[in-house]
Amino acid sequence: MNPLALLQVPWRSAHRSLRWLSVVVFVLCLSGAIAIGTLVAKPERWVGAITLYGFGLLYLWAFFFSTCLLLAIDMRQLRVPAVQSHIVLSLLLYGALTIGLPAGVMAMFDLPVWNAVVVLALFGACGLVFALLPRFVAVFIGLMPSLLTALWRRFDLPGMADPRFAHWGFFVVLIMLATVILRWRQLLLAGPNVSMGWSSPMVIQFRSGSWGQWNNIGDNRMLRQRPDWLRPVIDFDHVGPANPRKALRIALGGWYLPQTMRSYLKQLALLICIVLLPMIGSLLLTRSGHLDAHVGEIAKGALLGAFGSLSVIAGPMICLLTMVWISKRWQRASAELSLLALLPGLGSPIHAKQSLLRVGLGLPLLMHALLALPAVVAMLWWQSHAVLLSFMLLAQLGAATITVAIVLNLFGGRALTTPAISLMLTAVFVLTVLSLFLPTTALGNHPMSWAASLLPPLAIAWLLLVATMSWLGRRGWRDLMQQPHPFLVH
Repeated sequence: MNPLALLQVPWRSAHRSLRWLSVVVFVLCLSGAIAIGTLVAKPERWVGAITLYGFGLLYLWAFFFSTCLLLAIDMRQLRVPAVQSHIVLSLLLYGALTIGLPAGVMAMFDLPVWNAVVVLALFGACGLVFALLPRFVAVFIGLMPSLLTALWRRFDLPGMADPRFAHWGFFVVLIMLATVILRWRQLLLAGPNVSMGWSSPMVIQFRSGSWGQWNNIGDNRMLRQRPDWLRPVIDFDHVGPANPRKALRIALGGWYLPQTMRSYLKQLALLICIVLLPMIGSLLLTRSGHLDAHVGEIAKGALLGAFGSLSVIAGPMICLLTMVWISKRWQRASAELSLLALLPGLGSPIHAKQSLLRVGLGLPLLMHALLALPAVVAMLWWQSHAVLLSFMLLAQLGAATITVAIVLNLFGGRALTTPAISLMLTAVFVLTVLSLFLPTTALGNHPMSWAASLLPPLAIAWLLLVATMSWLGRRGWRDLMQQPHPFLVH
């Protein structure tokens, strides 16, 4: 098979929307890495450039290249010969290109090539591990940065610029690749009999479009995959004409459904456990030895890292879930939306619009506020970290304005296009990652001057995003107010 055909294999195995979203994320990370490498004059600039490029590489291998496994499973079931070897060769070719080309560029500038190769291999292997391991394991991978920070302090591990990094990093890569090979073979042999639910790998979710096709998010089929104790329990008490907003939440469905207090507490307890896990692990790692005096600082850093990791994931997901469920009602040609206008107790069109806005925006804005609240409390308690935490607040503010803009434009009849929404969500994701990475790099125990110089442009980028979303939200608000009734299919 010629190289061009090998390069086409992942493009044939992934959904179209997932393909282009992966390209956008990778191009943004690559552009940021090039900007750091060319605009920053410090010798250690390659660390920031490789790290940002590595995040793009991790995304590609986790959500794009991993879909080759789905193609391999299908071809094995169909008994199509020689395809398995072509898929493996395609992945090896992409691995050589995505790692070898940056390494070649670094060699031209006499930079530490082997360290960069190991770092990029770690990012790529971590992406595949994330996609192939069970979902309950993948949940904790996003919280690894704070645990790795504790490991670095506890065992005095070398940094990326240290020549020793390549030696131990190489062994970690081998372990991760062995895990990938064993897991790949296990899933390939299992075929369609792979267990579903939380024990299923993330890559299996991509087959049904749970990531590549957003409209499947939150379907009843996915809710049934949850453990029994995590399934939502709907609260139908006091639903009727006297409480039209609660009836409207039930009619909207999805995550707008009102749940019982016990159901909310169970989900909140799970979230708290996930957030506190890195801090507990960090404390256990530093319990003995010369770091006992710094346990408080390490716990503080782990907690901030956990909240930061949660913000990276939760902010864009709130926007996404809100957009999915509102668009299911306002952009489908069915009688469901017209029936909402018949709900008793809504009153005049003005009151109906007010109730709709409170229901449609109340829950997502409350979620954004809950994510921002820990940052506000931490700013008051740990004033020395105020600058770092202020960027976390900016991240939630930016995500909240995107949510408002999307919802108001849907209600107003000017639904944003899928590419526009993808670009907005990608922008908020990348800016959130940078808001977590750059302040930590610029203001940590070993600050890097090149990162500090990028903080003002990062703040300006957030303000530009907020201003753009405010303009879009105002346009949607104006269109909604001009409509005779809010429940109109667009």
